[in-house]
Amino acid sequence: MKTKLIIGSVVILLAGAAIGAWGTYSYAQELIMKNLPIGTASLDEKDSFIETAPNSKALEPKQLTLPLKKAKNVILLIGDGMSISQISAYRLISGGPNSRISVDKFPYSGIVLTHSEDAIITDSASSATAYSTGYKTNNTYLGVDSEKNNLENITETLDRYGFVSSLLATSEITHATPAAFVAHVDLRWKTDEISSQMMNSSVATLLGGGRHFFLPEKMGGKREDGRNLLEEVKTSHTLLTTKDEMFNFDHTQPGRVFGLFADEHIRNIETPDNHALEPSLSEMLEFAVNRSDHFIDNGCKGFFIMAEGSQVDWAGHVNNLEYLRREMHDLDSAVEWALKYAMERKDTLVVVTSDHETGGLLIEPANPVDYSGNEVKFSFNTAVGRGSHTGVPVPVYAYGPGAENFTGTLDNTDIYRAILASLEMNPSSGSCIKY
Repeated sequence: MKTKLIIGSVVILLAGAAIGAWGTYSYAQELIMKNLPIGTASLDEKDSFIETAPNSKALEPKQLTLPLKKAKNVILLIGDGMSISQISAYRLISGGPNSRISVDKFPYSGIVLTHSEDAIITDSASSATAYSTGYKTNNTYLGVDSEKNNLENITETLDRYGFVSSLLATSEITHATPAAFVAHVDLRWKTDEISSQMMNSSVATLLGGGRHFFLPEKMGGKREDGRNLLEEVKTSHTLLTTKDEMFNFDHTQPGRVFGLFADEHIRNIETPDNHALEPSLSEMLEFAVNRSDHFIDNGCKGFFIMAEGSQVDWAGHVNNLEYLRREMHDLDSAVEWALKYAMERKDTLVVVTSDHETGGLLIEPANPVDYSGNEVKFSFNTAVGRGSHTGVPVPVYAYGPGAENFTGTLDNTDIYRAILASLEMNPSSGSCIKY
């Protein structure tokens, strides 16, 4: 009886302590919330302030470290419109706060500043040009400087040194980001010129959507010059139009490959489930690596692949969280594949970054005066239905030889320089691509 009395007393005391602690916590939380500077505006209203940034001095390039070991290959993955918010949102939605996605496995990371030559807020053309050439340029410009002079891009440079290059995108292949790695125009919408330059480039593998930019208007396409570039492509490349054709391709075949898997972009948002004939980004990446290995077996020194998850950006533009989740999943799968490949090979640098942030994605408590629980509110802070790019810096993640140069605060032009610094750039040997 005495023992039971003691146990009962302890239970009562513990329960009282717990209740007291909870009461104290609740009171403290209430007190904190009462004293926060919470405005009286509706939840949909947000304060805004307009400031003019001062002009700054000329940019100083990041001091790079000479890698102890050089890379043979580089895989650059770009999540268009992706910053920390998009990554955080996908992590929470896919597995919860303690889960880890592919970029969380990278040993090196940094922050990238994205402004263009003529604006604080960059577009994809100028930002991708910084990545592909190491130079800032004006918004809408591709592969040219602010005076419209051609800039040698990384695929052209590497071609001179005996490397083979591939460009992949889930948008039209002529879209701004992939175009910046191959084209030289003063307006990103000059798709007639961009598609022609792509066909005549040294890039060995081009995969994406955008068939309508290769067909004349009289055939249902969007070319204004009347050329049937789709037929012309067949004279210089193997043309692939379905996922099955890509899967069944014989990599012992010589020559360049052009994959155009959709009239517009891959996996159109209006009909996301009606695209069984279109490959994912990871499937295109695997194909490009296998294709590159064929060229290496025939004399190329290594490969460079740029793979873009294009539609993360578009999800931000239309303020669509489900669209964002789907596109982040596609990109995450490709990053996972690239990282596994690099970890097995030990000779490949993998870099994951973005050109800019789109949509101003916020992750807020579902109830603004209650931070408890796992329920959160995702909201886009730019215009509803037409979200814009923002000036928020973007992350960069790196693994492999030379990865240590992708740390700290970088300018977007530093990405180009760090990639080239990672590669064994022997004296120019000339193109290894046999046309």
